[in-house]
Amino acid sequence: MDFVTHMPKSAQGNIFLLLFQDIFSGYVMCKPMSSTTAQDVAEAYEERVFRSFGASSLIRHDQYPRFMSEVFTRFRELLGSRQRATLAYRPQANGQQERSVQTVIRSVRAYIAEADQSDWDDHAERLMFALNTSFDATRLETPFYLVHGWDAQGTVSAMLGPRPSSIQEKTAYEWRRKFQRDYSYALACAEDLQVQAKKMRSDVQTQKWKELTERLKTGFEKGDAVWLYIPKVQTVLSRKLAHMWHGPFRIDEVHDDFRVRLKVEGTGYRVNPWVHISRLKPRALYPKRPVEEVEVGEDDDFDTALLPEDSWEPDSGRDEYEVEKILDLRWSKRTRTSKRSKEYLI
Repeated sequence: MDFVTHMPKSAQGNIFLLLFQDIFSGYVMCKPMSSTTAQDVAEAYEERVFRSFGASSLIRHDQYPRFMSEVFTRFRELLGSRQRATLAYRPQANGQQERSVQTVIRSVRAYIAEADQSDWDDHAERLMFALNTSFDATRLETPFYLVHGWDAQGTVSAMLGPRPSSIQEKTAYEWRRKFQRDYSYALACAEDLQVQAKKMRSDVQTQKWKELTERLKTGFEKGDAVWLYIPKVQTVLSRKLAHMWHGPFRIDEVHDDFRVRLKVEGTGYRVNPWVHISRLKPRALYPKRPVEEVEVGEDDDFDTALLPEDSWEPDSGRDEYEVEKILDLRWSKRTRTSKRSKEYLI
């Protein structure tokens, strides 16, 4: 389960979207909400999940305060369900739910008709049927079939009626039967092509993921200089313009479970030294831009004659002042994780 926040206020007053997803089948359910209190979360779970399928054996979520509250924990204990929270700043631990959130948001964005986006909650609930009846390339079935054991009848199938048979009928129905036959054949071909395309994309993504994991496992060694991704930004700064990569840090220890230990002593950062390698990137030792070296003889340096005689002498005494009085003192931080530094008003 996961919350979708920062949604526009709808006509019903909803500004949040709570998503539930079955890990085994991928079946998705949603509940538009106007608040995110622990009591409302428990009531939404009881309405969407418990009434239809009963209590869950395991509830997986992120470290959202409403999910970690005593009210929701007590509600989970009454149902006899276990509770697992993902690591902080590690959305890949619940990647299936995060991917479903992106799919739902893209689908709702495509169907919004109002200029003020106030009808998003109506489309979100209706789109759940379309998502649950879509073919899943990973499971090779639709989530609806994996949950119920039978395929749902869509609006197109209901409009076309039963499949055409080989029984000869009157001339008045021949054209309709032929049209249905051609449409069914085209629909079957389109579904086959779609399955093949999804299978091909799935194989490509699987191969890319294998290459990425192998590269991550062997990409870092002890003593390497790396940059650390810290998604925290100071309150007065804009997140879009802030620098998220900090460092560089030296790797002190490497483990097989995608963890490394960084040397943070003396760097000015207050962070946990144990981090996942997905938050690291190596420091470039050499520039990646192409460099073209031009060899020019000393005789061709014609600009030397145009320089004044005193241009080779270093400037001394320029921009150097003597402090007469310190008027004020304040402490400031460049980022949330860096140490405070002194600034003087003189």
